[in-house]
Formats: sequence, C-alpha cells, structure tokens
Amino acid sequence: MELKEFLHMNGGDGELSYSQNSFLQRGVSLMSQPMLEIALKSIISEGLGPGKALKVADLGCGVGPVPSALASLVKENVKRECEELSWDDDDDDDQMPEIQIYMNDLPSNDFNLLFRDLLRMEEEKGEDVEGKSSKLPMCSLMGAPGSYYERLFPKESLHLVHANCTRHWLSQNLTFVLTPWGHVKAPSGLYRPEGRGINKGNVYISETSPREAYLGQFERDLTQFLKCRSQEVVPNGLMLLTFRGRPSSSDLATWQPWELKLLSLSISSLVSKGMLEKDKVDSFDFPYFGATKEEIRSIVEGQGSFAVENMKTVTHSVANEIECNEERAQKIGKFVRAFTQPVLSRYFGVQVLGSLNDELTLLALLHLDDGQPVDHFIIIVLLRRI
Repeated sequence: MELKEFLHMNGGDGELSYSQNSFLQRGVSLMSQPMLEIALKSIISEGLGPGKALKVADLGCGVGPVPSALASLVKENVKRECEELSWDDDDDDDQMPEIQIYMNDLPSNDFNLLFRDLLRMEEEKGEDVEGKSSKLPMCSLMGAPGSYYERLFPKESLHLVHANCTRHWLSQNLTFVLTPWGHVKAPSGLYRPEGRGINKGNVYISETSPREAYLGQFERDLTQFLKCRSQEVVPNGLMLLTFRGRPSSSDLATWQPWELKLLSLSISSLVSKGMLEKDKVDSFDFPYFGATKEEIRSIVEGQGSFAVENMKTVTHSVANEIECNEERAQKIGKFVRAFTQPVLSRYFGVQVLGSLNDELTLLALLHLDDGQPVDHFIIIVLLRRI
C-alpha cells in the first residue's frame, strides 16, 4: 500500500480528531496572515484586473477551522482591495472578481467533513451580511484530491498557492521494502538491501541516524513540489508556505521536535513492557523532516522556478493558555495523536493506541513539570513565480 493511501489526519470531529486538535495550525495560520494579505493585495492590484477570476489552491488542507478561515480571509481581502480600486460598484457586478478555491489533500482526508464545515461557514457568513450594503465576492469551493508531489492543476491556472504546516511530510519516508516483519516503509537510504534498518531504535533523526538520507529525501521532495507548482502557477503568481522546521543553529543529528521525542520515548516504554516488538520498532521511521530556512532557500534557488519574496521564522507554543500542567499534557497528547494515529495504527495496530496515548500524556506531563519547552519552530516563506 502506498503511503498516500493511509497518511492522513484523524477524521471526524470527535475528541481525538484533527478538526478539534489542530490548534498549532490555527496559530501558525494567524501568524502568516499578514504575509497572505500582502500576497493577495499584490495579485489583485498588479496582475488580476477587474472581473477576472482569482484562483487559489490550499494544498494539504486537512479539515477543521483552518481551511474555513482561509476561504473567509481570501473573500474579505478581495472585497477590501476591490473597494480601494473602486471595483465594487453596485451597478456593475462584472467588476468584482470571482474566486475559485481548490481544497487539496490526499484522498484519505475527510473531505466530507471538510466541505460540510465550509458550507456551514458560507451559510453563517450569508446570515452575517444579510441586509447590509456590503457584499462579498462570489466564491466557488472545489475538492482536488491527490498528492502535491504530482501535478494537480492545468498549466498556469493558479494565482496563489497556500500550504500551511504540511510541507514537513516526506513522500518516501515509508517506501515499502520486504523485511522479516512484513512490508514496511522508510526513507531511501535507511534500509540495507536485505531490508534491515540502519536507523534502529529511533523513529526520527538521532546522533546515530544517517542524516543525509533525511535531508536528501526532503530536497528531492521539495524540488519535485516546486517543479509541479511551477507549471501550475501563473507567471508572477505567489506561493505562501509554512514549514515546521528547526533553528539555523541546530544540529540535525541532535535536534528533535519535542513531540516526536515524546512519541519515541512512549514507543520505547511499550517495548520495555513487552507490548511492542523491538524489531518492529527498529524498522519504523516517521515520515517527517524539519528543515532550516537556509536549507529551504538553497533548494528553492537550486530549482530555479521561484524567487524568495519574503522569509521569516517564528515560534509557537502549544496550549500555552492552559496553566494546569495536567490539563495541558492531556491536550498535548490529543494533539500528537491527531496527526500520528493513522500512521501508527497502520504500522503497529490499533490495539496499542490507547496504551501509547497514556504513555504519551504521562511523558508530556513530566516534560512540562521539568520546565521543558513545547515550542514549534515555524518558517514562513512567500515565493514568487519567476
């Protein structure tokens, strides 16, 4: 089975769903909003023209409030720019640009919930503006399932591409190879020809990991992503990408995202209790890579289709509004489970998820009690199509 067939966030809108636990993505979306508004202003005022359709793609959109907020923000900014350019004349509806937003994610994403939320937002917005003189532009919302490592849209059909907290996922981090424990996946370079792992004991990069395998896979993936988008984005069009990355001063071999560190410790604890087989854990690697801004810039410049218009780094702390460490640890456990459960259940089986979550929550509490940070290092990049 291909990775794209089961790599997705927890569906539904229950307690452990991604929809209810995507607060990191919401926070990052707010942090990148000023750059998104600059991008929309540039597109509308410099290249779109009155009466033209603005076409936007949200790649790796997931579910929940973030894609709904994006659609709302695009409409409000288009309306504001039209007012400034006097394109909102009530006597001439043809002046106001129409908007097409394509919601993309892998086919295993919960598209039913996604569009239910989007339509609900449309209805609520309609009620909010009913009876008021202001009007929002007409907006069409469409699904575009598929991998963003492949072509998704016609040539030169998009004005703006948006990808929030999704470009850290690797395409080949779980390439099936035959091992004594069945068919498993790992990055190119993490397995010997006979199928034995060379990243044993780790679910992510550590001091003993072949770091070039991870960095090389990330470079190939981002290059392929840029190549596909270069054919789909109009000349002078823009892409706003947010990466979960790592600081420039960090050592690739020793720096770990805290949530993957907690996940690794939780898995090791289950091994010590005999609930997971050590050999199976040794063959597992999480499909994730946190790059530095220098690594991202180098890949963008090397591919050559886009220019870096703006780049900045920010940090975002998880659930910092909660003062009680026990409650915060519970929220952290749900957050990690919301984006790891589909991969973990596919590999280790659903029967261990409850115990794994208990371990994760306990370790999160110890992590917080020890005063350790739960910050995410975020890189926000605005690229312009050359």
